[in-house]
Amino acid sequence: MATAKAKKATKSRSAVKKKVGNLDLGKYLDELKVGNFKLDDVLEGTTKNVQAVADANRAIVDGYMDIAKRQYDMLKDLLDELRKVSGDRADVVKDLKKVVEQARKDVQVLQKMASKTNSAAQKIVKKRAEANLKAWKKLVADAKKSIGKAGATAKKAAAKKKPAAKKKAPAKKKVAAKKKAPAKKKAAKRRAAAKSAPAAA
Repeated sequence: MATAKAKKATKSRSAVKKKVGNLDLGKYLDELKVGNFKLDDVLEGTTKNVQAVADANRAIVDGYMDIAKRQYDMLKDLLDELRKVSGDRADVVKDLKKVVEQARKDVQVLQKMASKTNSAAQKIVKKRAEANLKAWKKLVADAKKSIGKAGATAKKAAAKKKPAAKKKAPAKKKVAAKKKAPAKKKAAKRRAAAKSAPAAA
């Protein structure tokens, strides 16, 4: 089974490895990853999706072919029974009732066959859809984990930088406060000098 997967992976790579000018796209696509999923996983998932749709279509076609064969046999038997109807009126009515009752039972059988065919096809598609949903949930969970790790690293780096910024800010305020104090003293000295000047005159 492992060799079958390896062969599929090799086939998908060889299908993808194409050159555009001097650029080898296969080289870059081999390195392409989304979470823990590589391109091979994506291609394999797509292949499984297509296979599931093909299987569902095959189940429907096979089922409805069986229904058509069964319906043909039922109609043939019905016509044979109708040909046998004869005799007086009471016998004809009695035979026709039997034929109609058999036709009703045949229709019920055909309906059950169609329902069974449809549910089989739906199960195939549903199973594949659930597998896709599970894969996407895993991908999202992996992405959240990697984002969470990156966010935690960024928070730690920001936390280390914040205390240094706080220490510098108070130092600037003290310098500004010291500069304002001498300006007030100078203004007071000027006022005192202005008052003493007219008294001397």
